[in-house]
Amino acid sequence: MTRATPVDPSSSVADVSSLEADVSPPAADASPSGAPLDNGRHADRDGDDRAQTTIDFAIGVGLFLLVVAFVVAFVPTVFAPFESAEGPQTADRIGTSLAADRLGDPADPYVLNRTCTTEFFAQLDGDGPAPSGCQFNTSAETTREMFTLDGTRNANVSIWTLGAGGDVQTIDGTRLTAGPSLPETRSVTSARRIVSIDGETYRLLVRVW
Repeated sequence: MTRATPVDPSSSVADVSSLEADVSPPAADASPSGAPLDNGRHADRDGDDRAQTTIDFAIGVGLFLLVVAFVVAFVPTVFAPFESAEGPQTADRIGTSLAADRLGDPADPYVLNRTCTTEFFAQLDGDGPAPSGCQFNTSAETTREMFTLDGTRNANVSIWTLGAGGDVQTIDGTRLTAGPSLPETRSVTSARRIVSIDGETYRLLVRVW
């Protein structure tokens, strides 16, 4: 006959307690203050904030560049009418001054003195100063210096015969034209005056750029 081994009641209780301890859920992590940790949620939120800031910065820089480009393209056109008006005004001023004052007698405008007119062009052509009795600057060597133009402007002055086939007039061996050749890449404005030399009628042409 086999004898049954007696069971220790205290041992069974201990084993059951051990099993219950093993299957119990793990305790939540806690910070030193007792609050549960965020498990990286704060880090993700900070990353989202940084990404939003980068997008805002990119949009702001893009808008700034668009505004700068608009200003650079638009502002010159605001002042263009004033700049374009300066050329005709300068040409008119020079033409009137030569025809009514510098090349003749202010008391008899548009009637040019033959000697002073030919000496005016000869002087600007490098043939020495004109007589001191003439009304223009007898020490000027260029049209820019003669008409006190700024460093960005220049002028060409000539006297032409009338008619469709007119040409630059020559008097006493002096061809009546002075100043540099006309530019090919800049806008040129002109002014015309009808003048008289020794009873003959000519066209005074002033071109400015």
